[in-house]
Amino acid sequence: MDWLTKDYAAWPLMIAPVLMLVLFLRSRELIRNPRMGSNFSQTIKIVAAMYLFLNIIVAIGYSRLAVISVLSSLTILVADRQLKKHARGHLPSR
Repeated sequence: MDWLTKDYAAWPLMIAPVLMLVLFLRSRELIRNPRMGSNFSQTIKIVAAMYLFLNIIVAIGYSRLAVISVLSSLTILVADRQLKKHARGHLPSR
């Protein structure tokens, strides 16, 4: 078990939120459309919240570089809410 170090768990936890942020930014139009992107939006928020919690633990116990991942997760959570507010404000009236 000498080969199983903290690096094998910590680095994927720190890289995943940054990759999720890229996916989130590329899928902004999907999130703005509530009929098509509601499941995607909800799923990415849940996963971002999980990674936020895990990366706070990693930042405290392993590496200060996890702050980048924490900020990526927070960006996803805040930007999702802002995109939805912006989309609600621009709905066409019937």
